[in-house]
Amino acid sequence: MMARRWLARLHFYDLGGYCLALGLLLCALLLPPVGIPRQAYDYLVVFDITQSMNVQDYEIDGVPVDRLTYAKRAVRAMLPRLPCGSRIGWGVFTEYRTIVLLAPVEVCASYNDLVASLDKIDGRMRWGEASEIRKGVFWALRAVRDLGGETKLMFLTDGHEAPPLDAMRPAIAMFDDLTAGMVAGWLIGVGGQVPRLIPKTDAEGNVIGYWRPYDVIQRAVQENVPEAGSREHLSAMQEAYLQALAQQVGLEYRRLESFTDLRGALRDPRFAGRAVAPTDVSWVPAVFALLVLAIRFRPVRD
Repeated sequence: MMARRWLARLHFYDLGGYCLALGLLLCALLLPPVGIPRQAYDYLVVFDITQSMNVQDYEIDGVPVDRLTYAKRAVRAMLPRLPCGSRIGWGVFTEYRTIVLLAPVEVCASYNDLVASLDKIDGRMRWGEASEIRKGVFWALRAVRDLGGETKLMFLTDGHEAPPLDAMRPAIAMFDDLTAGMVAGWLIGVGGQVPRLIPKTDAEGNVIGYWRPYDVIQRAVQENVPEAGSREHLSAMQEAYLQALAQQVGLEYRRLESFTDLRGALRDPRFAGRAVAPTDVSWVPAVFALLVLAIRFRPVRD
């Protein structure tokens, strides 16, 4: 009689353990993501798409690539490294304007859309052949300010102004509605230090030659007197100019030499914020279910 009662109780405990494990596994399958606050980043990334960005002075896996391609690949490599809750948007610069193509969206939920839209950014979007970098940065600052929130700016450019700035005149003042430091972020210098010929492309992005000295406006040190040795048909990254521009508008500056340079910039803790990100916590009840089953089937010593 006692043995029968003991066996019945043991069967009851076994059944209860199985039901508990099953309930926990069902919870793991059905539990929706939970919003958890975490450190996140919010950027509008603007690419210079002017023709000087077609200069090939980078390599990826031993294959020469142009500046714009390298900048895009560096940004794409960073997307999976940004924590969920972070937001990224795209913009482009040419002539003297910056245009927002995609307002910042959440990285994890929109990853495929971000990658697909990033791949479509190229020089065929140009609406002009000028490259007034300083004005483009001012327009980018306006765009970020108008987005509101905690959005930061990352502007990637080689700093090649075309037509060239007059060396005898002071720097162009910021727009009246902007002040230095109003928008935080980065000015990223893209390109090599050695001046190279600038490929000339048609509306479809095909290279049809190279810009020559007589095709472009050369820099002058005083009115109507060409500067000896002016080579505006060649392009190198203008680091000193970009550093001065970053200081004028209140941005940080960094040179893009490798993908890791962009990693440190995008994830700089000074520009981090807090965001509630949907987080998968289904592993918690799944772990408890496994624990229940492990206890049930643990070896028993005689």
